[in-house]
Amino acid sequence: MIVAGIDIGSRGAKGVLIKDGEIISSYIGDTGPESVKTSYMVADRLLAPTGYALKDVEYVVATGYGRVLVPFANENISEISCHARGVTFYFPTVRTVLDMGGQDCKAINCGPDGSVTNFVMNDKCAGGTGRFLEMIADVLGVPLPDIGALSLESKNQIPFNTICAVFAKSEAITNLRKGVAKSDILAGLHEAIAVRCLNLLKRVSIQPDFTITGGIAKNRGMVAKIREKVGLEPKLAPDPQLMGALGAALFAAERLQGGAGAKGMKVHYGYSDATGDYFLTIDGRACDGCGRCVPVCPSGVLELGKTDHGVTQAMVKELVRKKLANVCPGHRACRAQHEVTCQTVCPGQAIAHSW
Repeated sequence: MIVAGIDIGSRGAKGVLIKDGEIISSYIGDTGPESVKTSYMVADRLLAPTGYALKDVEYVVATGYGRVLVPFANENISEISCHARGVTFYFPTVRTVLDMGGQDCKAINCGPDGSVTNFVMNDKCAGGTGRFLEMIADVLGVPLPDIGALSLESKNQIPFNTICAVFAKSEAITNLRKGVAKSDILAGLHEAIAVRCLNLLKRVSIQPDFTITGGIAKNRGMVAKIREKVGLEPKLAPDPQLMGALGAALFAAERLQGGAGAKGMKVHYGYSDATGDYFLTIDGRACDGCGRCVPVCPSGVLELGKTDHGVTQAMVKELVRKKLANVCPGHRACRAQHEVTCQTVCPGQAIAHSW
């Protein structure tokens, strides 16, 4: 049995090939401007050392931002599910995952089988992501792979007032012109990112064992700061950047064998910023997909959709997810104007607002 997982992320493209339960090939490269071409490139690089062709792969699962654009995939599954599943291949005891990607960060709780039980993501701002660190490395003239080690050499860490990508870049440039050591600037930025990650993790539950996935998990300085903030030693896979592709390949193997798939999970939409906290939560374990919430929402933010495992349930529309607080007034304000709301009409009490 030969299966593959293809992860087309915002910055990196990855692949894992599994034969009879054993990883036989993996690949990491850059995501190009066209996801379709990138996916074929990943498949070619993944298969080249094995002697197999794409036609020999019996099932392919795609994940990542470009997952719907992988033409040869049998199925696509979100990177949240795939990272949780991938990391438990190495560490079945992991219950908390911090996935630090190219464009966002995610905090995930999972079970021993890799099923997601709870997650939250911070995707409103690029601060603290791989793209953010690339930008800072460029400003400081330091190769990206070296910034973590350099941050650990700091003797006088510089505090940063913000982790906003635009303002942090400006602060970094100002400090550099003042003659501040690059190591001190990087240490301050790593500190600010670690605090942000801790706040994200607190929105789920920080349970041992703990792990970090994604390309930033290869940054020794970042791992050290997060270890300090969380108070737990993260278990790190041989290559944390491959966890999404690995999880996708494991899902592919399960599908080929007729596996049942994962249970419902609790999904948090929203963020924390200077305007306050705004979160809308949909508990997939309580949602039966009745759809009563969709027509009563005056802001039209909800829809019925399919989960990774084909289950129909309520979810926030993709087009409004990043601007949710500007579109949805929150339950209290909505209830003051409307007798029936998404929260009151839900028979399973699967919807909750923090506002």
